[in-house]
Amino acid sequence: MTSANIRSSFGYVQFENVEQAKAAIEAKHETQFEGRRMIVNYMAKRTNTGARNPPAKTLFIGNLAFEMSDKDLNNLFRDVRNVVDVRVAIDRRTGQPRGFAHADFTDMESAVKGFEALNGKEVYGRTLRLDYSSDAREPRRPRSDSD
Repeated sequence: MTSANIRSSFGYVQFENVEQAKAAIEAKHETQFEGRRMIVNYMAKRTNTGARNPPAKTLFIGNLAFEMSDKDLNNLFRDVRNVVDVRVAIDRRTGQPRGFAHADFTDMESAVKGFEALNGKEVYGRTLRLDYSSDAREPRRPRSDSD
């Protein structure tokens, strides 16, 4: 093992070779750590090309710092117009924030402007990860290997 970057509820471990990684997955996947079940697998490579879903009236805002307060969240949206509601996801078991939120806008144009205003912003040393939320009433677009 060469390095480990651990963040609140997840972490990345880099191994010297694939065999070490495979052995770690086989040994630790689905085991308990401090009362929580671990999911151990290979990291999926992703490229940050902006939104992955087509524009919608709801934004997904990920990679929120767990220490963000309501005041911090209000400040984040201070200059964003036509926001109807912002919902921070809360873990039902612990009552703690899960690190992401959804923001509803009055219309799609406002959501696109909100995306542009928030995309790439850094809060508490964490770069926000944005996407448009898919509408539950419409079928999701299939993702291709190039996504």
